[in-house]
Amino acid sequence: MSISKELMETLKEEVKSASNQVEESYHKLVALFPLQSIVTKDQHAIALKVIERLISFANNGTQDGGTKVYLNTLVILVGEYERENYKSNPVSGREMLAYLMSLQGLTQKDLAKEVGGQPIVSKILKGECDLNIRQIKALAKRFKVSPEVFI
Repeated sequence: MSISKELMETLKEEVKSASNQVEESYHKLVALFPLQSIVTKDQHAIALKVIERLISFANNGTQDGGTKVYLNTLVILVGEYERENYKSNPVSGREMLAYLMSLQGLTQKDLAKEVGGQPIVSKILKGECDLNIRQIKALAKRFKVSPEVFI
């Protein structure tokens, strides 16, 4: 018996109960696109497509536990690849706010409540003033992101 086969038999017994706790969808997704370190641009591109599809699926409210575990793990793997291969300059809170607004098709008026009025939103976007802690927390809640996104 080879070392790997012997190892597999030993592990099979030791982790038997843990594998039963994951829903079948997880195993099916792993068979489709295995969870492993992403090392090429092609793997990265495919992983992004998989993530996009899974997020769309989740937005329909039909995501199960197995899909969620798979998605979270794949996002971590993509993040590791991107940190290694794509060095970027830090983005300011103002730039992130402008990006999120354009992504969701929002106007300055749409964010008046969170920021303290449309004129304040305008000043922030022009770089005339910075976001304060209260505004950052409100925007993080509005956009469903971590407050760190705006810091």
